[in-house]
Amino acid sequence: MLKARGLPKNRVGKQISNSIKTAHSGIVITVMAFAFFIPGFSQETSFLGKITDINGAPLTGAHVSFIALEKSAITSTDGSFKVQGVPIGNHVVNVSYIGYKSIQRKIILEKGAPLKLIFKMEEEVSALDDVTVIAKSKSQKLRQSVASVSVLDTKELYTQNNNTSDVIKQVSGINVRQSGGFGSNAEIFINGMSGKQIKFFLDGIPMEYYGSGLGINIIPINLMEQIEVYKGVVPVDLGADALGGGINIISRKSYTNYLDVSYSAGSFNTHKANVNGQYVNTKNNTILGLNSFYNHSDNNYKIDIEIPDEFGNPNPVTVKRFHDKFSNYMMSLYAGVYDKSYADRLIINARFSGLDDEIQHNAIMAQPYGEVTYDENTLGFSASYEKRALLQNLGAKWYVGTNLTNGHFKDTSLNAYTWDGEIFDTRPSGGEVSSSGNSLQLTSKNAISRLNLKYDAWERGQFTLNVFTSWFHRVGEDPIAAEFYGEDYFTNPTKLFKNAIGLAYQHTFKEKITSYTAIKHFILEADGYAIENLNFLPNKQSLSNIGVSQSFKYQMSSKMLAKVSYEYATRLPDEFELFGDFILVRPNPFLKPEQSHNINLGVQWNTSKLKLELQSFYRLTDHVIWLRTSQFFAQYQNLLKSLTTGVEAEAVYHPYNFLDIKLNATYQDLRNRSPQNVTGVVDNRYFNARLPNIPYLFGNAEVRYQKGNFLGGKNKFSAWWNSNYVHEYFLFWDVDGNKDLKNTIPAQFIQNVGISYAIPKNNMSITLETTNVFDEKAFDNFNVQRPGRAFYITLRTFLK
Repeated sequence: MLKARGLPKNRVGKQISNSIKTAHSGIVITVMAFAFFIPGFSQETSFLGKITDINGAPLTGAHVSFIALEKSAITSTDGSFKVQGVPIGNHVVNVSYIGYKSIQRKIILEKGAPLKLIFKMEEEVSALDDVTVIAKSKSQKLRQSVASVSVLDTKELYTQNNNTSDVIKQVSGINVRQSGGFGSNAEIFINGMSGKQIKFFLDGIPMEYYGSGLGINIIPINLMEQIEVYKGVVPVDLGADALGGGINIISRKSYTNYLDVSYSAGSFNTHKANVNGQYVNTKNNTILGLNSFYNHSDNNYKIDIEIPDEFGNPNPVTVKRFHDKFSNYMMSLYAGVYDKSYADRLIINARFSGLDDEIQHNAIMAQPYGEVTYDENTLGFSASYEKRALLQNLGAKWYVGTNLTNGHFKDTSLNAYTWDGEIFDTRPSGGEVSSSGNSLQLTSKNAISRLNLKYDAWERGQFTLNVFTSWFHRVGEDPIAAEFYGEDYFTNPTKLFKNAIGLAYQHTFKEKITSYTAIKHFILEADGYAIENLNFLPNKQSLSNIGVSQSFKYQMSSKMLAKVSYEYATRLPDEFELFGDFILVRPNPFLKPEQSHNINLGVQWNTSKLKLELQSFYRLTDHVIWLRTSQFFAQYQNLLKSLTTGVEAEAVYHPYNFLDIKLNATYQDLRNRSPQNVTGVVDNRYFNARLPNIPYLFGNAEVRYQKGNFLGGKNKFSAWWNSNYVHEYFLFWDVDGNKDLKNTIPAQFIQNVGISYAIPKNNMSITLETTNVFDEKAFDNFNVQRPGRAFYITLRTFLK
């Protein structure tokens, strides 16, 4: 499905100048408010630096602590650390790392700029019998932060044939639904919220702005370090108008030389190749890298459908899907510097990505297509800057980027196909999708800017200011449709300007209670059109909304903590909802923003072997933007007011260092709260009815075995079993008709298994996997059938 984006040309700059002025005034007011809290002096300062080995290679996970103070830090992937709120005066610092000699050094912290040092550690020659690491990892700290968030570490999954959507569905409270095989649209549910109510980010930048080739359903695991799943309140750092949650993918960042190459092949002629590499010059702290991948699948798996016989009577048959090939690719080059006086990290990136998609059917799998295609490519440039100590106790991050996207939608065939790929009939004119036929060329431009400031006002308090701005511009050309309509409507531009400002304050009270308070302001200006009954209907609209949130974390004991949060959230419609894709989704430039009251309440129990989490959620959402489908087209509309309540539970058990067991389950109850005059029916029978075509009970389980020196060899062996269960649910409203005769999505229990064998010394691994082991029928969106049993083999080498 097309997600075109764009940047207004200079000749349309005047048309958005008022938008920028409006946003600018909001930025100035917010920055002034932010600056007001910056004190002129402090009796505390920060201590930061870097830890490396004697050759200058950074050490990740080293422990820095102040003797006689309860202050410590863990080094990140680049070996850097920062300890905040340290009293001015003389101190003794201890630096430790497994396998290296500990370092103790006397330091003097003075009033003014923070002290920054580099520690070089020597390897410990003698062996250690037992080592206990007390410090928490970065992911553990995030899990136990004030945010309601789940964290997935992806490093152990690099050898597997996984996409992001395959991995995310193992998180509690998450359900992933796809409209077909590889490359098809993926809809992710988080605590009852779904679709565009959930925002996806790559390093804090909304993923939609990266262009084609980087969708949540197709981005390779090898490009990321971890996945953060926020449920309910989305922190202002991410700077977008998410309604009920967000998923932030953290890309791999390290300052070491490496080459990572993998190739996977499997069922349905599926091939996935990844080549990622990096060169680091530790003498002048420069970095040069490449991230690239290519994926392809024929998606010719078997489906159960009906084909009319010679008399027009439908006969049930099993056939292979045809005309459903999908390919996507990306090449990204980056270069920059790190640990400089003017920047902790400064990276320039150039990226080219794209996709080629054969469109098999409409949204509800009611009509097969045999020749409809869509292809797209995006050329993008970006720059990112980070400085932890731009000023005293003030850190900054800034990202700017622009993309140029070209897409081509082709629908010119006069043939009508059946599900077995045979031509059933021919038409005198038009195409398979539209009555006009299409050869549509779309050109889109977009640009974004994200500025993030963090100020450590005092030891227990931190302010965060985030300003996110985006511009979009799109034009098209379709000579075939122009001949049908008598005018080429697609040459009319569509424009969208968005600005989001967020200000947050986090405070810790006596190490037990942490508070997070935030306010957000959103601006939208859209200029688009709709075509109805051959009539051109232009529309312009300006929107301004606010959002507020309050979160608390209470550390009841060293093992137990509780979290509660409330948010009044706003989500503005995006360019895809407003302007459509001119393929299967028609534009609706008259959409209103979605608004929701969200409440989350959760409890965690954490020990070295067992982690338990229980969370409940409440969502009251108005002006729900709903994708209304028909046999030929779909359109986003404001249809419903809904109430969602539910509970989720997760248990992670680590009985031995080689065995992990995970289990989670979610129950969510989504009810229609739209009155009769909104639903357009003669009575209120749909009021408080459960929303159709949405699962309400589902869960996941996983058992993973990992053993080094397996059977006495210098190797690493892994084996795993994971599963996903979804209880049956109605395809349409359960209050209509006889429930015994209604269409249902049947209960599904999909299981996957795999084994992996790695030789660390030679940096080689081989992985064998089977998905949907028992070849169960799998269904997702609108009863669209998913692939059955499949086999994959993955080869990987990692040179460092």
